[in-house]
Amino acid sequence: MWEVALLELKHRAMACDFVVLVPDENQRVGNRSAADAVLRHLEAIEEIENSLTVYRGDSEIARVNALAYEKPVHLKPATFELLQKANALAERTQGAFDITAGPLVETWGFTKREGRKPKPDEIESARARVGWKHLILDVESRTARFAVEGMSLNMGAIGKGHAIDVLAAALRAEGMRDFLVHAGHSSVLAAGDQQPVAEPEEDELDDDAERPKGWLVGVSHPTRPGKRMGGLWLRDEALSTSGSGKQFFHHQGKRYGHVIDPRTGYPAGQWLSLTLTTTHAVDADALSTALFVMGKDDAEAYATEHGIGLILVSAGKRKEEVLLDKSGPLIWHNT
Repeated sequence: MWEVALLELKHRAMACDFVVLVPDENQRVGNRSAADAVLRHLEAIEEIENSLTVYRGDSEIARVNALAYEKPVHLKPATFELLQKANALAERTQGAFDITAGPLVETWGFTKREGRKPKPDEIESARARVGWKHLILDVESRTARFAVEGMSLNMGAIGKGHAIDVLAAALRAEGMRDFLVHAGHSSVLAAGDQQPVAEPEEDELDDDAERPKGWLVGVSHPTRPGKRMGGLWLRDEALSTSGSGKQFFHHQGKRYGHVIDPRTGYPAGQWLSLTLTTTHAVDADALSTALFVMGKDDAEAYATEHGIGLILVSAGKRKEEVLLDKSGPLIWHNT
């Protein structure tokens, strides 16, 4: 078997580490090392974060949240296109994914990681300020405005995937074919192969024939940090995991996770986690959230219709036991 020396580079942004793995530490990109090329593009993620964060008052999204009910807010092309993408995904998922769901997340206390059970009238008040159809995007003027007072955007379920796609496009433009990008392990894009292109020795041909092409990416256990349930082979694919296994609270014996269904105003609780694979990281991030709040039949039907690989993880009968339901185009690897 071939030994692969991986180059690993990381940069802190969006409250997580963005990590790039390259399967040849001596690879050159033009007249520069791969490390120099990757680091330059990694640092550019800060500009994306500065546009999308809700924690800086001068970001584009913060300006939209503060002003868009009073007047249209002009946006840079990349930010406007991302809002268009978000609204298109909201329409495709019939509102299961919705970047205007911030008031609900805040009402349930998850914005500050202090989960609480709100009263029904609080939930209804928040729901009245949620709805992707109330985010009005004008293509000619490249502006966003709110049709309902008190609305707010939160890009947390799509921002990391967008940044990964931008980074991957930049690396491909440099001529790089084989690399893996992940942000906080739950959002991943794998390009090309983990092992270098080379002619195998004769005695390695059989081993290579049995080995799937691409990158082996671990799928984490939803409630046991550091433990993997298995892995997936990805090649020119993105993976995203959504779940309530780590952020939740109990109220009167019932468990409430942090992933809110924008259509009902209540947390989704059918699964501990959901992992899916598709072609782009921005779609994977948004759709893992959307399918997580859908019922099992709707989630599987959507995945089948769009050629998405799907892993649904639910709690077993014994403590920390989990049950996996896999479907679609997946190459699973037991660990």
